[in-house]
Amino acid sequence: MRLPLVALAGMLSMPFAAGVAQAQQSTDANLVLPNLPLDFDRGKNTSVLQRERPEYQAQGVRAGSFLLYPKLELGAGITDNAYQVDNNKEGDVYALIAPSIAANSNWSTHELNFNAGARLRRFASETPRNETNYNLDASGRLDATRSLTFNTLLRTARSTEPRSSAASPQDAAEAIQFQQTTASVGSAFAGARIRGQVAVSVDQFDFSDVRSFSGGRISQQGRDQTLLRTTARGEYAVSPDTSLFLQGGYTDTTYKYPLTTGIANRDSKEVNVIGGASFDLSALVRGGIGIGYVSRRYDAPIYRDISGLSAEAKIEYFPTQLTTVGLNVRRTVQDSYFGTSSGFFATAAALRVDHELLRNLLLNAQIGYEQDDFVNQNSKSKIVRYSAGGRYLLNRNFGFGLLVGRDNRSARGTVGLQSFDETRALLSIVLQR
Repeated sequence: MRLPLVALAGMLSMPFAAGVAQAQQSTDANLVLPNLPLDFDRGKNTSVLQRERPEYQAQGVRAGSFLLYPKLELGAGITDNAYQVDNNKEGDVYALIAPSIAANSNWSTHELNFNAGARLRRFASETPRNETNYNLDASGRLDATRSLTFNTLLRTARSTEPRSSAASPQDAAEAIQFQQTTASVGSAFAGARIRGQVAVSVDQFDFSDVRSFSGGRISQQGRDQTLLRTTARGEYAVSPDTSLFLQGGYTDTTYKYPLTTGIANRDSKEVNVIGGASFDLSALVRGGIGIGYVSRRYDAPIYRDISGLSAEAKIEYFPTQLTTVGLNVRRTVQDSYFGTSSGFFATAAALRVDHELLRNLLLNAQIGYEQDDFVNQNSKSKIVRYSAGGRYLLNRNFGFGLLVGRDNRSARGTVGLQSFDETRALLSIVLQR
């Protein structure tokens, strides 16, 4: 039994932090996502969102050996708490404009992809919350043999940090934006029963200063950082549909500036080891579950080292061919930016249901939970997220979307996080070729 290599190579060539630009619809507020996502697809199951719909999918525009996929999303949204604060809430409406284009090679072997896009939010009254996001990236895959591939990615993106992030300054009135530049290389090998993956990436973050509610400037240069990450995973198939894996990762975090004059920043070294299983059981369930141990050591003695349980899991259950139930769980260590707290454990879980009511009408509902526990501080925050929505595909070129969501955060302790709740809705139209 040969482990699948195509899906693996595709995962390795994905942008490592592609979810950040849409972080406000995500259940995970972490800025950095794993550079080796869990891979469990063996081609035995197809989720609702994966299913091919040729009569409703963009065909693209041929340009030599590439296919171009232009796309434009236009939306109108509303929120009852634009600043996501506990008191003096301000509701507002906003417009969403999101053009993008993808260029994908159409070769029998190897692969080259280019992507560019922007995502603009413009509020009618609360203009400090305006967002200007964009991304440019190029990725490629070299098929050295049938069993060995090499992958690379170059990406730069301007993104908005979700206000619910436990690392976000609570007195910031403006949307906190940052530039992330990523360079990565990876390789994957798949044999009869053994599979190996390795990825090395460099991520550089540069945060923009913002205005506070009082009108003063909040410097964000103390958050500028560079992450060097190396991850390797070995996997052994115990049956055609189940394999065991062991993964090890090392992260070196270097901050560009001291926290303040004379006070060192949170430079650190982290080791994370996870073991588990991936499976794809015919017509029933597929997924990956990993549990391990993480240890982050800080260079400066004023910050307390962090160690404990780490976990990552993604499971999809298929009660029928028209319904997919997905569960995502992750527990990681994140740096804090409050007082002498070195960091916090971020534990997040999300349950999502996708249902194909009609061939061209897809419905979804999701509930998510995140808990952030600060080290060396008597503080924690809990976030509960609910959302429901749908997509109506008119034809290959037009579609409509509706998303309604609510976030609720409860916070206590000394780091000064605010409790808040927000209800929002977005109606959008998508035009594509």
